Amino acid sequence: MIFSLPEFDNKDVIFIGEGREGKSFEAFIQENAQINSFSFVDQKQGPDYLSKLKTVDFTKTVIVKTPGCPGHLVPAPYTTPTRVFFDCVKQLGAKTIGITGTKGKTTTASLIAHIFTNAGYSIILAGNIGKPMIDYLKDANEHTIFVLELSSFQLAELEVSTDYAVITNLYRDHIDYHQTLENYWEAKRNIMRYMGKQNMVVYNPQTEVVLHWLAESEAQGLAIDPEEKVDMSKSQLIGDHNRLNFLLAKKLASTIGIDNFTISSALTTFKPIAHRLQKVRTVKGVTFIDDAIASQPEASIAGITACVREVGPVGCVMLGGQDRDYEFAELVKLLSTLLIPKLVLFPDTGAKIKSMLPDNYNPEIFETDNMEKAVNWAATNTPSGSICLLSTASPSYSVWKDFEEKGDLFQKAVMNLPS
Repeated sequence: MIFSLPEFDNKDVIFIGEGREGKSFEAFIQENAQINSFSFVDQKQGPDYLSKLKTVDFTKTVIVKTPGCPGHLVPAPYTTPTRVFFDCVKQLGAKTIGITGTKGKTTTASLIAHIFTNAGYSIILAGNIGKPMIDYLKDANEHTIFVLELSSFQLAELEVSTDYAVITNLYRDHIDYHQTLENYWEAKRNIMRYMGKQNMVVYNPQTEVVLHWLAESEAQGLAIDPEEKVDMSKSQLIGDHNRLNFLLAKKLASTIGIDNFTISSALTTFKPIAHRLQKVRTVKGVTFIDDAIASQPEASIAGITACVREVGPVGCVMLGGQDRDYEFAELVKLLSTLLIPKLVLFPDTGAKIKSMLPDNYNPEIFETDNMEKAVNWAATNTPSGSICLLSTASPSYSVWKDFEEKGDLFQKAVMNLPS
């Protein structure tokens, strides 16, 4: 299908960010619009790379911004690939299920896609996961349901909501991008801001801000019971947070009419996503678990608690990364309460966590910015019969490109350990 995008016809297109999303958009727009030219501006062009946009003739130019660039930095009107994607979905007549939240988005979105696929629906899992969303449009039609993991970056400028929304939770995050916590949450709110009476929002009532949003919305609110028990014994998912993720997926699926047998069967056949409490290997009695996705204190608390309850004692935790002004008091309290004997600390927040340790808790500490050295030290020093957990409670960017690189390096180092 060729999409109608008249706002791009006979225009020069400037894309902010010469990465994967930009190159994807270039191919898409050249196929679906009669543009005059396509060019990139990118931060590698220097610190003032956006200033040239001030002199653009907006009657002849369309600026498109990658999600990774904060909108408040752009000195000109712009659109986004996410807006264009939703415009095209409307033209297709396809449906959308959007999943957002601070943590749990990928697992919840993947669970929903797995359940709906098993129930016979035509599903495309996309969004802030895998390829750019726009690449999947060519495979879709009016029978498609897009299951979309949507970040606050993607939602920030969106002026349309998904048909169904799932909100996992909301914590403090991405203040460097959004400038304030209120802006961050308001960006998340766009997933339901434009909903009508026919639309539904699935949520955990423990995330109280969603209750306030629903009070000002026509959308139907569908709350899970966070105390509902789930038999996770046959599932490969670890942790109470994953029980909540499943309850969100189950609530949506059952509301749409999928039977309980299909839903529960999907839980047992679902394979966990990489770097999310993923067991890597047991070496000389030490079980190495990769929870590289845990980039906030709350996520690391959930990961440590899950391991202690469902796998075994935690002998070593690897912590630290980019400083986003997170609050580590509850995490430090958990470490000291459990008397976790060994800590590996990465810069920059590793030093902050170390400074907060109470006087009556004296773990052995190894400070490094090298993952191979970290794993080798942990293999030698973590007590046999316990877990070494990579769960840094901070973003990766002070040392690594992203959490995938951090997790991949952890897994590679673990696999290289002598048996």
